[in-house]
Amino acid sequence: MPLIRLTNVSIAFGTHALLDNAAFQLDAGERVGLLGRNGEGKSTLMKIIAGDIHADHGEIWRQPELRLAWLEQQPNLEADDTIYEAVAGGLGELGRLIARYHELLTHMDGSEQSLQALGDVQHKLEADNGWEFQSRVEAVLSKLQLPADVKVGSLSGGWKRR
Repeated sequence: MPLIRLTNVSIAFGTHALLDNAAFQLDAGERVGLLGRNGEGKSTLMKIIAGDIHADHGEIWRQPELRLAWLEQQPNLEADDTIYEAVAGGLGELGRLIARYHELLTHMDGSEQSLQALGDVQHKLEADNGWEFQSRVEAVLSKLQLPADVKVGSLSGGWKRR
């Protein structure tokens, strides 16, 4: 049973055709790897399948209720964020709170103001059941052997993808 089917799909940018009457079908249980040179249309094909861009011609069919997920070629990360902030950021507002807690602990100077800020963040984390998610952030960093306090902008492309 097909999950995705493309029939006679074409797309061009200017006079350069990336896909010319391409056909593709992915059935349940199949795994596919896309190989090709830079600029040959791999990312464009994925964006068409995901519905992020539209083909110039052809039919794209996705099984109803199908959920798609894929790893972007270039991670969307802020260069000034630490790795900890980038990982926690995937949790939205709660992640920002977890990252703030980590930052306060890392830069604790013992002042009354720092202790008050840390206490405020701890109370918010407790109210939002944030400790479980804080543990998950720590587990991701540990499993991938990522240095928590290194700035994302200093990482190579491979480390950013990690």
